[in-house]
Amino acid sequence: MPRRILLVEDDIAIRGCCATLMDSEGYIVDVCETMVEARRLFMANRPDLAIIDIGLPDGTGLELAAQWHGHPGPKVPIIFLTGRGDVKTRLECFQQGAQDYVHKPFSTAELLARVKVHLQVRQSHEELVKRNYELELIARARNDMTDMIVHDLKAPLTAIKGTLDLLRKHGLITRMDSDTLVSNAGSAADFMLLMLNDMLDLSQIKTTGMKMDPVDINPALLIKKLEALFAGRLRGAGVTMVSRIAPDVTTIRADQNLLYRILANLIVNAIKVSSRREPVEVDCGFHDAAVRFIVSDRGPGVRDNHKKEIFDKYVTSGRKDAGIDTGTGIGLSFCHAAVTAHKGRIWVEDRPGGGARFIFDIPQAP
Repeated sequence: MPRRILLVEDDIAIRGCCATLMDSEGYIVDVCETMVEARRLFMANRPDLAIIDIGLPDGTGLELAAQWHGHPGPKVPIIFLTGRGDVKTRLECFQQGAQDYVHKPFSTAELLARVKVHLQVRQSHEELVKRNYELELIARARNDMTDMIVHDLKAPLTAIKGTLDLLRKHGLITRMDSDTLVSNAGSAADFMLLMLNDMLDLSQIKTTGMKMDPVDINPALLIKKLEALFAGRLRGAGVTMVSRIAPDVTTIRADQNLLYRILANLIVNAIKVSSRREPVEVDCGFHDAAVRFIVSDRGPGVRDNHKKEIFDKYVTSGRKDAGIDTGTGIGLSFCHAAVTAHKGRIWVEDRPGGGARFIFDIPQAP
C-alpha cells in the first residue's frame, strides 16, 4: 500500500515542486498551505509522514507538531522545512516532536532521501510493534494451553492416585475388585501417555516430520485393545461402545502406533460428548482403494463453520457451547497430522439423526 505524506507549505513554488517529487515516487500526497487545512487533512487521512514549513499564514508549524504529538496512536514522523539557520529553532523543532529538518533552500534529492529514511524507520517500528504483539499473543496462548493440558492430565492422574489409595487399604476390596482397579489405573496411565506423545509429536513434526513404520495390522485386534483401554471410562460415563468391522477387512497396512492413537483420540472425544446409554460407534471397511474408519457419536454435533478448523492445532471442536469439555484441541490436530502422514484424509460431517461422524481414509497399496 502506498505511503501517505501530508505537505504543509505556503510557498506555491516549493509546494508544487515537493508535491510533484513525492508523487513521482509513488507516494499519496495531501497538500495544503494553512494550519486550519492541515488539521482537517490530518484528521481525515492520518499520514505516514508530514513535511511542514515552520512559518505559516495562520500560525507556525511548531504549533501543529505540538498538537499532533499529543494525539493517541502511533506518532507521525515530522520533517520541518525552515529558512532559519539558528540552533535555537532547530532545538525547538526536536522539542515539539520532529524527527528531522531541512534548511531552505534545499536539494530535492536530499529531501527525498530523508523522507525515505524516516518512512523506513516508521515501517520497522510498526513491524516491531506487530511482532511484539504477536509474541504476547503466543505467550498468552501457551499459558492457556498449559492450563488446559494440566486439566486434561488431572483426570487420569486422579484415577491412578485413587486406585493406589484404595489398594493401600487392605481387606476393603476383593481380589476381583483389585484386578479391576489395577486395570483401570493402567488404562489411565496409557491414556495419559497417549496425550503426552501427541504433544511431543506435534512439537517435533515441523523439524523432523512424523515417523512412519507401516506393518500389517488386524483391525479387529486393534479395536479390542481400544475397548480395553476405554472400558473404565465407558463405565464411568454410562456409555457403550459398538464396533463393526466389514468381513473382508482382515488385514490392513498402516503404522500401528499412529493408527491406534488416531482412533483413541476420536473415541475419547466421542465419549466426552455422548449422553448416558448412547453408544459410541466405530466402523471399519474398505472404500475404493483405502480403508475407512468412522467414529460416530450422538452428541451436539459440530457447527459447519468449525468443521474445517477443528483439525488445526489448539482449536477445539466448538462444542463448549453445549457445556462440554472438549479438551485442548491437540488430539484432533495430531489425528490430522498422522492421517496426512499416511497420505490419507480426515474430516467430520453431521450424523443423520444428530451427532457427528469423524471419518478418515488410509490408502492401501494395490
